[in-house]
Amino acid sequence: MSFLSRSFNRVSQQTKELIHRSNDHHIRLAVTGLSGAGKTAFITGLVNQLLNTGDSVNQLPLWQVTHHNRLIGIKRQMQPDMSIASFDYQTAMQLLLSETPRWPSSTRNISELRLAIKYKPEQGLLAKLTDTTTATLYVDIVDYPGEWLLDLPMLQLTYQQWCEQQFSRQIIWQTSPYYQAYADALAELDLNADADEQVLDAIAKLYQQLLQDLVLKQGFYYAQPGRMLLPGDLEGAPVLAFFPLALSNEQHQQYQQAHKNSYYQILNKRYNAYCEQVITPFYRDYFAKFDRQVVLVDCLTALNRGHQQFNDMSFALNQILQSFQFGQSSWFKRLFSPRIDRLLFAASKVDHVSRDQQSSLVKLLSSILQPSRKHARFDGCHVETMAISAIKATEHGIVKQDGQPVEVITGARLNDGAATTLFPGQVPDEVPNASFWHQQGFHFQAFAPKKYESNQAFEHIRLDHLLQYLLGDKLL
Repeated sequence: MSFLSRSFNRVSQQTKELIHRSNDHHIRLAVTGLSGAGKTAFITGLVNQLLNTGDSVNQLPLWQVTHHNRLIGIKRQMQPDMSIASFDYQTAMQLLLSETPRWPSSTRNISELRLAIKYKPEQGLLAKLTDTTTATLYVDIVDYPGEWLLDLPMLQLTYQQWCEQQFSRQIIWQTSPYYQAYADALAELDLNADADEQVLDAIAKLYQQLLQDLVLKQGFYYAQPGRMLLPGDLEGAPVLAFFPLALSNEQHQQYQQAHKNSYYQILNKRYNAYCEQVITPFYRDYFAKFDRQVVLVDCLTALNRGHQQFNDMSFALNQILQSFQFGQSSWFKRLFSPRIDRLLFAASKVDHVSRDQQSSLVKLLSSILQPSRKHARFDGCHVETMAISAIKATEHGIVKQDGQPVEVITGARLNDGAATTLFPGQVPDEVPNASFWHQQGFHFQAFAPKKYESNQAFEHIRLDHLLQYLLGDKLL
């Protein structure tokens, strides 16, 4: 072989590798959501659907790579990050396929799963520069608690600003039976005195009880720090033993002059340590490496819970949306080097409403997000909303009422497994006004999973639309 031929082959190979890198044949897809949104069920249903794609029946017609018969196959592969727990797909499937199907447990920590999607590239530059007629896209699906995402705004707040923001939610806090004990403990605390570790731990536990009650029992959503809800390996660590103070601006200024071992200074120090040692490493080591982000939202449960809870969910979602406005300041952008270019807010459990209400669910979610989207200037990040169900739990039908057809759904009630057919209710297509909540409430039904066979792909609603939005441009 001549020197010219060898040089050409070497340059050709380098060009192919450059094409692969520039075409991003590796995507990190992050999945999160607020409490109870169904993250584990979503990932399990999505993976089940992908691993079964390519069978005789195409259940993903709107996913162009299957619609054009270019998909060759999808396999699960060893995950690249050995320090991250593997997503427990097997256990989730066992629960869903058991004699009495059950929804899998909720997300409590970060986990990961890798899929390899083998496909035929369309005629174009990539197809011409590959040695074969196939290409492979590696998709790493990363699951993490939504509470971690809600912590991000803390990085832009001083301890004083955070305290002021938290106590602006005092009306919500007062709905909890745990609030008064926390307020009394703060009133007795001498912030100029030498800090006592046991006292700090005791008050931090009172604050933790307050947050856990508000989210897990009262049905609210926005809680900081998020690790108070899911401490994990931080349980009992000093970095988590801090809490907000109810002080005026003048009082904050006064206590900032206190000696370094005072209660105020120790709380301020621990707040900063939490931001630096807990929040920043997550967003630096994981969040900054995500390419696409899915945020799941259970609007129906929020409607059931009431006016205050629904507004709190809206507030939490808009805080999340602001987290993706990467151009806010130069230090923020340098810190995270953002890569996320597609953000999807997905209203989950759309199978829990009748077909004629599904479009209203999308409109409602879009209405919730409008305040932030209207003024946002995203740094190349596209935002979309849709309504989906990764594992369909109900069947749609039509019944006659007073001679008129009425859309209904049929399924097994979650609380007792009883078969039921009902019209679940009308979904508002915009955020209900205050007077509406005084006139009526919502009573959407929760359903248990349907019975599926082990060799059967789960039925879904709009996963093909979701896959086209998140992966379609990488499979051309």
